[in-house]
Amino acid sequence: MSTPLSRLPSLVLPHRRTYAIAASPVQYSRRGDQPALAPLAVKSLSRAANGVAVASLDHRGPVSALAVVIGAGTRHESLPGVAHLLKGSLVRARPGDNVVRALREFELRGNSLYTALSRENTLIGSTFLRDDLVDVVPGLLSHVFNPSFHAYEFLDAIPFVTAETEAALADPETRVLDALHTVAFRRGLGNSLFGSKASFGSLKRADLQAFASANFTADNIAVVGSGVAHDELEALVNKAFEGFSVPTTASKTISSPTFYGGESRIAGTGPSHLAIGFKGAAFTNSQAYATQLVLRALLDGTPRLKWGSTSSGAGLLASAVTPGTAVSAFSESYTDAGIFGIHIKGDAASILLAGKQSIAALKAAAGGPASAAAHARAQKAAIVDAESTLTRDELVADIGRQVLASKQFLSSAEIAQAVAKVSADDVSKAAQAALASKAAVVAYGDLSKLPYADEL
Repeated sequence: MSTPLSRLPSLVLPHRRTYAIAASPVQYSRRGDQPALAPLAVKSLSRAANGVAVASLDHRGPVSALAVVIGAGTRHESLPGVAHLLKGSLVRARPGDNVVRALREFELRGNSLYTALSRENTLIGSTFLRDDLVDVVPGLLSHVFNPSFHAYEFLDAIPFVTAETEAALADPETRVLDALHTVAFRRGLGNSLFGSKASFGSLKRADLQAFASANFTADNIAVVGSGVAHDELEALVNKAFEGFSVPTTASKTISSPTFYGGESRIAGTGPSHLAIGFKGAAFTNSQAYATQLVLRALLDGTPRLKWGSTSSGAGLLASAVTPGTAVSAFSESYTDAGIFGIHIKGDAASILLAGKQSIAALKAAAGGPASAAAHARAQKAAIVDAESTLTRDELVADIGRQVLASKQFLSSAEIAQAVAKVSADDVSKAAQAALASKAAVVAYGDLSKLPYADEL
């Protein structure tokens, strides 16, 4: 015998929506006021006795990260591939010791040890529990200023970095973004992140030592910690440097980059790619950088919800998506330049239409201020993306590059404050400035079907 549903009040929820949609108001109860911001992490910046910058952002958690960041990226290369090979050679045997012992010291404590390279910086870092700081600081610095460099270590590093290049460039997106920088900037920031087999074969140990001597100077190095007590970090850095002699000033001179624009076409298999880059903002200009973050979020066509509506849940580029394609916006910023643009991936025959519609979306953003709702959504998405895309290791790298570029750094909370000040007019003007520059365009895939730059 069935029972009417009206007699089962404890089993059937009232017919009332308890989540927000466009057609109904939000219905919920709140227990007290919610804080606008979480408690701020402790931000500190000082200099060691020898002039090396020491920066920290202490969130008071149990896990810490530390990196020694050196202003010696691929834009500073005197010879192709020298920065990449130096990165691959940073961890090596120390005088009176061997590299196996050095690695095991980190491994047995459960700590990580890694090296990384960007267009502006080389770094060596570790993630560890907070009370291991006393061992990690001297461990990292002893590798950076290791005077020992045996011939076999140099030769052993070459196959490793060669394989690293091959693996990285096997990813079409990595290859396209790397080529886009070359097209946009040519030299300096246009230097490839990845050395070639030929360039590695032409390098000598003396070339690496000369590159390190020119860049490993006190004013060009930052020791950056996340989740560490600053006073303790500074004391440990000073103690560790007692055994090293560090030059105080760098002898290098870096010319300001020029955004040239242009076109490159690369034949490849699999899904095709089209990247369109425009002149962007440097991260040292905090307001222009924040505006670029909002513009990227306003445009980005990547759905933010797995089951969300692509028309209402994504940016202006959602309208540029054609069958068989995916369209997104990207933003890369450096000390004195930046590149902002659109990336399209998918079927080669569909990319021309997606490319035209993407440019139309950017022109729409430049045509006037976005609606209040769209602008507010873009601001929130920009803040979320700016923080959520940074891992613990990427956070210390980002702080390090800021300290080396401007002798200060912005925390996530301060970036959020800068984003909150961006107006819809600012975003529209940034889109206009992007369109005023000559675009850099890279096509990868079936070149018989992919469009040329002037067809967009």
